Amino acid sequence: MNRRMILLLVLIGFTAGTAFAQSEVTIISDKDNTLYEDDSGALSNGAGINFFAGKTGTNAFGVLRRGLISFDIADSVESGATIESVVLTLTVTKSAPGSGSIDVKLHRVTSEWGEGISNAGDTAGGKGAASATGDATWIHTFFNTANWTSVGGDFSSTASASQSVAGVGSYDWGSTSGMVSDVQGRLDDSANNFGWMVVGNESTLQTAKQFGTHEITTTASRPTLVVSFTPLVTAVDDENGELPSEYNLAQNFSNPFNPATTIAYQLPQSGKVSLIVYDLLGAEVATLVNSVQSAGIHNVTWNAANVASGIYFYRLRAGSFTQTRKLVVIK
Repeated sequence: MNRRMILLLVLIGFTAGTAFAQSEVTIISDKDNTLYEDDSGALSNGAGINFFAGKTGTNAFGVLRRGLISFDIADSVESGATIESVVLTLTVTKSAPGSGSIDVKLHRVTSEWGEGISNAGDTAGGKGAASATGDATWIHTFFNTANWTSVGGDFSSTASASQSVAGVGSYDWGSTSGMVSDVQGRLDDSANNFGWMVVGNESTLQTAKQFGTHEITTTASRPTLVVSFTPLVTAVDDENGELPSEYNLAQNFSNPFNPATTIAYQLPQSGKVSLIVYDLLGAEVATLVNSVQSAGIHNVTWNAANVASGIYFYRLRAGSFTQTRKLVVIK
């Protein structure tokens, strides 16, 4: 008998012989903040609708501003995938008068950091607000319990990408080898990769740029990351009846999505299986599977046309195994 290989095309399809394809997801930042130059770490803007990068005028609040931005790669890209290209889009919502075009660079952040509830508002965002518990500041990774190794933030000295930024509007960074490496590292080893530091012109006064955050009400102004990737291929040799060795629930594809997404999972043995979608309050939204299934690789499609935009959770139960993942419906 010739050996047959069942190819698990994670979050794409599971038919033997299906072509191996590249996939793409668009991710909105999960947190962003501003580091305001301040020796006491008293300023931040964790919940603000803008973050800042560059140099302001001389004033009592200090002059340097550095943006922090992070994307939850693992929530949208399956573990083991190969990142092929990355494009970051940021929107300038305000530019210092006469600042002209400046180079804004992305540097990989090397320490975990926080986003608290501080909010400087729309008009005073450049000055910052009083730091709240858990905020990143000029000296703190988390106010006021943990510090950066170096004041002003811990980040790679080598820029991963650079873009010339002028007035109000959207700008793209990527796809560079540095950005691809950063996102691959974020997926594979999140313990050593914590997003990007956004660094503007730090040598000339009044060159600061204001960018929209994920909290801004204008959807088009939120930071987005478009990631193209090749999903992991897991080969199962069924010549001798070999089956998956463990239970696993994959991240849905695509995510975020509208209106349909595919959820894949594997079973090492047959048994009763349930796959249920819940809302944030724990209420059941949809039962996708509730039956006895054979061991092997399975996938199911959920059409969310009848539910509202938002965050949901899907939970696989099989025997004593339980695993839950998050998905996002955007309409």
